[in-house]
Amino acid sequence: MRLSKTEFIHYLNCPKSFWLLLKAPNEYPHKEFSVFLQKLTREGYEVERYVRQFFEHAQERSADFQRVFETEDGLFARADAIEAINGGTVLYEIKSSTSVKVDAAHNHLKDACFQVICAERTGQKIDAVSLVHLNGNYVRDGEIVPEEMLVFEDVTERVRAIEAETKAEIGEALALLREVELDRSGCSCIHKSRSNHCDAFALFNPAIPKPSIYSIPRLSAKKRAELIASGILDLLAIPDDYTLSANQAGLVQATKSGAPIVNPDGIRAFLAQLSFPLYFLDYETFASAAPVLDRTSPHKHFPVQYSLHVLNADGSLNHHEYLERELRLPDRLVGRLGADIGDEGSVISWHASFEKTQNKEMARLFPDFSDFLAGLNDRMADLEDVFKTDYVDARFDGSTSIKKVLPVVCPELSYKGLDVQDGASAMDAWQKMVTTQGEESNKIATALLGYCKLDTFAMVEIYRFLVRLTASTSFQS
Repeated sequence: MRLSKTEFIHYLNCPKSFWLLLKAPNEYPHKEFSVFLQKLTREGYEVERYVRQFFEHAQERSADFQRVFETEDGLFARADAIEAINGGTVLYEIKSSTSVKVDAAHNHLKDACFQVICAERTGQKIDAVSLVHLNGNYVRDGEIVPEEMLVFEDVTERVRAIEAETKAEIGEALALLREVELDRSGCSCIHKSRSNHCDAFALFNPAIPKPSIYSIPRLSAKKRAELIASGILDLLAIPDDYTLSANQAGLVQATKSGAPIVNPDGIRAFLAQLSFPLYFLDYETFASAAPVLDRTSPHKHFPVQYSLHVLNADGSLNHHEYLERELRLPDRLVGRLGADIGDEGSVISWHASFEKTQNKEMARLFPDFSDFLAGLNDRMADLEDVFKTDYVDARFDGSTSIKKVLPVVCPELSYKGLDVQDGASAMDAWQKMVTTQGEESNKIATALLGYCKLDTFAMVEIYRFLVRLTASTSFQS
C-alpha cells in the first residue's frame, strides 16, 4: 500500500489508528473535517501562492511546485517546491505557521524528512532543505511583499540529524501495513492527554471509564504516567491523599461526592467586586495566515463584532451589538463600543484575557481610543474564574468553557441548532459574509449576531444563577 507524508505523520501519532484507517477504513470512526482544519488547508494553499510569487519575482530563479515522487517500496510524496540552484537541489516545505514546529501533532522536521527520503529513493538527490514559514512580525502596508512576509529557514542539518530515525520509522510503518490483523486492545494514546487522543481512541480503549483521569485539567505527563502505572484510570479510584493542584483536586472531589463543590464565600467575594451597571462583553475576531488588511500581521486577530448585554441595578437588561459588514479594521466597532459602554460599572467577559488582548491591540491601532480601552481592561472581571475554583462540577468534564458550564447550570439555554457554533465557524462565516452580497450575506450576518448574542446572554444567566445560589438559605452563613 502507498504511504504518504500525511499517513506517516498519522502513524507517528498512533500506529494502531493509522493501520485501522488504511486497512479497515469502514470501521474507522471518521470525524468531521472541521471548519478549523478546512481553514488550515486553505491557508496552506494561500501561503504557497505567495511562495510562487516570490520565485516569479526572483531573477534567474525558478522552482518546480508539487512535484510527485513515488518509490518502489510504496512511499508517495508531493514536494511543495523543488529548486535547482548553484549546482544542487533544494527541497522546500511550506507551512502557514510563524515558526518551525516540532511538537508531536505538528512536527515540521518529520514532514520535511519524509519528503527528502522519498525523493532520494527515487534517485533525486537533495542537497538542502528549507522550511518556508511566515514572518510573524511582518506588517502589511499595501500589496503583500512575499520577500518580507516569508521566512526561508535552512533546516538541512536538523533534517539530516533525524534521517536514520525517520527511515526506521518509515520501515516500521510499511511493515505494519503488511499486517493482516491487528491487536485492538489499547493504543499508545493512553499515555497522552485527551486533546491528543486519536480518533479511534474509544474503539481501542472501550474500558476507559467516564469520567476518567483524562478529564483532570492540566494534568502533567508525569502525573498521568504515575496513575496509569498504578492502574488508575477512573477518577473515583484516585487516592484522597494523591497530590494534585487545588483545581484538579476539586474535580476529583466533586466526582466522588456526586455533587458540585461550591465555595459560597469565594463566589460572594467575586460578586462583591462588581459594580452596576454590569456590561457583559464578548468579541468575535478574524485572523488569517496572510494578512488581509494594512497594519495587520500573520495570524493577528482583530475584532469584527461584539455583543453587549447591560444589566442595571434594578434588574433591567439591555442589549447592544455591532457587526462589521466590510473588510476593514475595527475603527467603527470601537467607536460604537465607546458609545455603548458608560464610564461606570464592571465589564464582564468569559476568558477575559482574550478580550483584554484585543483591547490592547485596538489601543495600539487607534491611539485616540487608548484611554477608553485601557479603562475597559481595568474594569474587567472574568466570570470563568468562578468555575475554576469556587464552583466545580464533574459534569463540566474538566473544562471551564462556557459551552461546558452553560448546559449544566442553565440547561434551558443551548447553542444547539445555531448555524454558527464556535469561534472558528464564526471566523469562517464572517469571511464568507464580507465576500458575498444580498440575501446570502444577510443570512450569515443574522447567524453571527445570534451566536454572539447568546454568548453574552449566557453570561448574564450564569451570573444570575450565582446570585440566586449565594442568596439561597442553604448557603447563608
